[in-house]
Amino acid sequence: MKKLLALLLVIATLMSFAACGSKEKLTRGTLDGNVYTNEYLGFTFTKPSSWVYATDEEIAEAMNLGADLYLDEDFKKALDRSGSIYDMMVVDNSTGTNMSIGYENLARSFSTGITVEEYIEKLEEQTKNINGITFVFPDEYDTVTLGEKEYTRVICNVTSNGVKMKQVYYIVKVDKYMAFAILTVTESGKYKMADIEAMFD
Repeated sequence: MKKLLALLLVIATLMSFAACGSKEKLTRGTLDGNVYTNEYLGFTFTKPSSWVYATDEEIAEAMNLGADLYLDEDFKKALDRSGSIYDMMVVDNSTGTNMSIGYENLARSFSTGITVEEYIEKLEEQTKNINGITFVFPDEYDTVTLGEKEYTRVICNVTSNGVKMKQVYYIVKVDKYMAFAILTVTESGKYKMADIEAMFD
C-alpha cells in the first residue's frame, strides 16, 4: 500500500484547468462503508468491495505530513499551509489500480491565469524528471462529467519498471483551488477507465 501511495504522490503535481465555482465550504470528504462523499465537489464515489481506502494516517505518511497536522488541523488550514493535500486514496491491492482525490492551493503554486496548454506543458516537463517512469502525453484531451462538475481529462500512457498502465488526470478549478482526481489503471486490472468513471455519481 505504501509503495502505491508513494507512486501516486510522485505522479500527482500542479493542477490548473477549467473554471467552476462551488456553493459548499471546503471540507474533508466522508467515508461510509464503500462510499466516499465529497459535498464540496458534488459527487459520491462507490468503490468495489475488494478495494481498500487508505487511512488518514497512511495518507498523511505518504504526503510526508505529520499525522497530527493532517488529522487534527482544519482541512482548509492544512491545505493553505501545505499547498497540496489529498482527501482520499483507494487501491485495488491485487492489481495496483488506484484512485486519489486532492486539491492544490493555487496561491502557493501557479498563476490562476495559467492556460490548459501551458499546464499540460508544465506537467509533461515535470514527468520527464521522474526516474524509472516514462509518460506519453496525448496530443489532445477531452472533458468528462463526474458528479455535478465537468473535468478536463488527460489520458497518459505510463511505463514503470516495464509495467504498462494508464494515468488519467481529471481536473477542475474550484474557487482558489485546483481539485483533481488521479486514476491509475493497470493492464492486469479488472476495471477499465470507463468502469471506474461510472463509480462516480
